This record gives sequence, C-alpha cells and structure tokens, in this order.
Amino acid sequence: MANDQNMANKILKNVGGSENVKNLTHCMTRLRFVLKDESQANDEEIKQIPGVMGLRKQGGQYQVIVGNNVARTYTELLELGVSGGAKTNEPVEKKKLTPKQIGINILDAIIGTMSPLIPAIIGGSMIKLLAMILNMTGVLSLESSTYNILNTIGDAPFFFLPMLVAVSAAKKFNSNVFLALAIAGVMVHPVFMEIMEKAAEGKGASFVYIPVMSVKYTYTIIPAIVMTWFLKYIEDFVDHITPIVMKNFLKPMLILLIAAPIAIIIVGPFGILIGTGLSQIVFFVHDKLGFLSVAIVGAIWPLLVVTGMHRVFTPTIVQTIAETGKEGMVMPSEIGANLSLGGVSLAVAIKTKNRELRQTAYAAASSAIIAGITEPALYGVAIRLKRPMIASVITGFITGGIAGLAGLASHSMAAPGLFTSVQFIDKDNPMSILWVVVVMVLSIVISFILTLVIGFEDIPESEDELLDLGTQDADNIIVSAPVEGKIKPIESVQDDVFSREVIGKSIAIEPTGNKIYAPVTGMITSVFPSKHAIGITGDNGIEVLVHVGIDTVKLNGEPFTSSIEQGDHVNTGEVIGTFDSTKIIEAGYDPTTIVVITNTDDYETITTFNNVDVEAHTSILGAVK
Repeated sequence: MANDQNMANKILKNVGGSENVKNLTHCMTRLRFVLKDESQANDEEIKQIPGVMGLRKQGGQYQVIVGNNVARTYTELLELGVSGGAKTNEPVEKKKLTPKQIGINILDAIIGTMSPLIPAIIGGSMIKLLAMILNMTGVLSLESSTYNILNTIGDAPFFFLPMLVAVSAAKKFNSNVFLALAIAGVMVHPVFMEIMEKAAEGKGASFVYIPVMSVKYTYTIIPAIVMTWFLKYIEDFVDHITPIVMKNFLKPMLILLIAAPIAIIIVGPFGILIGTGLSQIVFFVHDKLGFLSVAIVGAIWPLLVVTGMHRVFTPTIVQTIAETGKEGMVMPSEIGANLSLGGVSLAVAIKTKNRELRQTAYAAASSAIIAGITEPALYGVAIRLKRPMIASVITGFITGGIAGLAGLASHSMAAPGLFTSVQFIDKDNPMSILWVVVVMVLSIVISFILTLVIGFEDIPESEDELLDLGTQDADNIIVSAPVEGKIKPIESVQDDVFSREVIGKSIAIEPTGNKIYAPVTGMITSVFPSKHAIGITGDNGIEVLVHVGIDTVKLNGEPFTSSIEQGDHVNTGEVIGTFDSTKIIEAGYDPTTIVVITNTDDYETITTFNNVDVEAHTSILGAVK
C-alpha cells in the first residue's frame, strides 16, 4: 500500500498536480488522464518512476501504464484529490487545432476512410486486368458482351467510388450512412451527369440561379470525404432547429435539401481541386525525378509500412488508376520492397539455428513472395533482427530504380507478389512481362545475398522448449488459447504496450471464433466493466490477462458478453464470455486478442509454442520456474 501511495504521489506531481487533471479513468493496465495542459507533464520523469511501465498519448488522453496495480494506484490518486470518472470512454476535450494537428486529422480522415475500401478497389482492378489479358490473348474481343460485362464488373468500384467513399466516411465521422450515400448518389446520377456534360459544352448549369461548376465526380474520392465530414455538422444544425413532432419527415428532408446543393455547388468542386492537386504533386515528382522517384519510394516503403504512412498514397494511387488506367511510381516501387523482405526472410531461415525463428522466417518468406503480404516478414524477421532491414532498404532502392527505368506501371493496387505480378503487364509493351520477372528475381536474390553478407544476431533457443502437458505443476505451466484463431507476431500489434511486451510475455491471436475460453484453471481476479479484458490467477500461481481487441475499452462493452464474475473459479477451456468481431471491426477497431503473463518475472523461462491455428486447449505459452 505504501508503494502504491508513493507511486501515486510521484505520478500526480509529474503530470502537473491535481489542478492540471481534468479527469482520470483507468482500464486493465493504464491510468488514463485527461490533462488541462499536457506541456506541464514531465514525460521522462514519469517513465523513470518505479512501477511505471510506459507512457502513451492517444485520443486526447495521457496514458500512464502501471500494469496489474492500476486499480490501487487509481484509488490512491482519487484520495489525493484527483477528479475521477466512472467511464473510460467519456468524450475528451479536443486538442487545440495547431497546423500539425490539423494535418494529422486530415491524414487520419483519408486513411481511415480509404482502408476499408481497398478490397473492393483491388478486386475491381484485378477483374479489369483479367478482361485485358483475355483480350490480349485473343480469348475475348473488345466487342464481345462477355468482355464488356467483365470490364463493367471491374469498373463498378471506381465508377461509383464516391458512393463507396461516402459509406466509409460516414462510419468514420459518425454521420448518417444512408444520407451520405444519397448525397453521393446525386453526384453520379445519370441526369446530373448529363447536366454536367451540357455545362461542359458551354450550355451552363445552375441551381436556384446559382451557377453549378461542370465537374465529373465518377472515379473521385476527396469530394465525398469532405462532404460527408461536413454532413455531420448539417445534421446537428437541422436536428437543433426541427420540432420534435416533425423530426421524422422534416429532418431528413431538410438535411438533403441543404447538403446536396452545398455538395454540388461548393464542396464538390473544392474537393475536386484538392484531389487534382494531390495527383499533380505525385505526377510532378515522378516527372522531375523519373526512375529515381521509384527507387526512393522502394527504399523507404518498409519504413512507411511500419509507421502506417504508406496508406497516405492510397487516394492518389486509386485516383491515378481510375483516371489513366495505371500508376507508375508507388506501385512499381513495391515490387522490390515486398519481395526483398521475402529474400531477407529466406536468408534468415537458412542461416538461423533457432527452430522457431526458422519456421517463422520460411512462412514469412512465402507470404511476401507469393502473395505480397509483408507484415510477417517485416515484424517477425526484419525489424526483430534489425540488420536484415538494411538489406531490404538497399534492395528496394536498387530494384525500384530498375522498375522505374523499365517504365513499369500497375493497373491495380494489389500488393505486388508472384500471384499479383500480372498487374504490371502492359498490352502495349510486351517487354513489360520480362522486366517484371527481372525485378522480382533481383529483389529476392540481392536481398538474400545482402542479408548473408551483413549478417544478423541470431536468437538463441530457450531451453525446455516443449513442456510435457501431462506433468503440469507449480513449476511447469501451460497457458492455452482463450480464442480460436491464428497466431500473429506480437510485434505487429498496433499498441506499443503489447507489441513491446511492456507488462509481460505476450502472444497475439487473430480470432476466427466468437467465444472466450479460460486459458488456465484458476480464479477470475478481475473483469473490466466493458468486458473486453479479464484477469485470471491460475491455481498454480500464474497470472494471465486476456485482452480482446485493441482499444476496445472505448466500445463500452457493446460487442461483449460475460458469463463469469470476479471470484469465480474456472477450468481451462471453459467458456467465460463471447464477442462479436464484426461489430468490433465495423466500429473501426482491431479484434486481435492479446494474452499476457503479467507476472513474467516470476518465471525463469517462458516459451511460445510453434502453433499457427489455435482453439480452446491449444497450448500457446509454457512457463518454467
């Protein structure tokens, strides 16, 4: 208790005192402060406080990670006069809009809106590519109905892109999805498009005597994003002015009557200018630097993926492919970047003496080379071992330059790999097939050789790697999977606390089921009110935290049910709750489930078992005292 008081005092002092704390809540491992002035907090001093495991600033919250004793520390802080709140998902005060913050918000809006649309865009572009290949090989003629139907299927996600964007943006901005969709529908309505065509011919167009600029909205992104963001404010305004007894019919009518004209008169043309400007910047860089621009992007691409900044290019790639049919700077650079990570992983797999790392590296290499999926190689091999990342960066620069010199361009935005390399085939340039093969082979070979030359510090195998399931005791313990799913690298989790294993040895599972199982036999020591996190202390003394989803505390328990309470005794594999992954994803959160041994320091060795697919009773962690 004295230690908790001492830590609470030090934390409070270094966040600026109780007078600087507007509100304080907590989750399973973090104190979540809302500070009046974050500049008064001493970050470095807080990180040095005994018992503090880390610090994170997110969503207007100043999060101090203290692990299992968070509830006691929270209580001590309340006794020191800090204002606490019962809910961890209360709205927080928005930060002052500095130019930097505005830029971050804009990027977050674009990335958050476009990410859910990528499967439809990739699917459409690959079908258009299939139609092109069938025409090139003489299987289908340009006049055949089959060709035209295939091409239409592929073109639909691009043609109606404003409507897809409106749906995604409405979820991002919490606007009414169907009103957003209706307004975007106006932009691509055949009659409106005909009016725009006549206006382009000089016949003019107006709405209530207000001129309407001739704009083509099909294949566009920015107008729908901007309009859907603006729609939220229109909804709030109309809701405020409409009488309660007339809201059912008057409110939606007024929203459409106000928002649609604003969209086609002001916001739409403004959004077109923004979108065109972004595309022109990319074209300008490519025109001025030529193949060098492709080389530079190829070198930095893995670093962009690590930071999430690679999604910034998504709108320009989509718009460029929609307008010109291909993209020649970013996508060609990805060939070398992706396959170099495959070559790096192959070299590690051959050279390492660690059996677990070898299996991880082989699987990562296959994923990167065959499918262009690089996260396993990036997080499980390159970043983990550090030096192989250097080999990938060098290779990306060399092969990116070759791809740029060859003039390769992509007709899709599928992650470049063996199966998706057809997207770089140009019907007007048969040599493009040869150049794609050359770049892919060089990417693997150069990165493979460089990794062997540069070397890496191998990870030694832990002793007693496979524990005997039949001889579990207090010194020899097994933790089972709490959800059905697939194991993923803990380094890939988008939360520093878990990815860096700040609060203990951890494992991440991408769930495929909807049930939560007890990972050990023992007592339920904590059930968070939002039901997303459960603490269990095994009969053998092991302390396990099951955390379903990343930042799902903000969902306030809606996708979760719980069948246990604090103090209940459970057996391994017993169902203790459920969750809805679909609702979690639709709300914009990651359902990845984290299992943490929070008293890691009590064990001499903790081993991760080499399982990929897991279910209840599947061993995922072993601990030896």
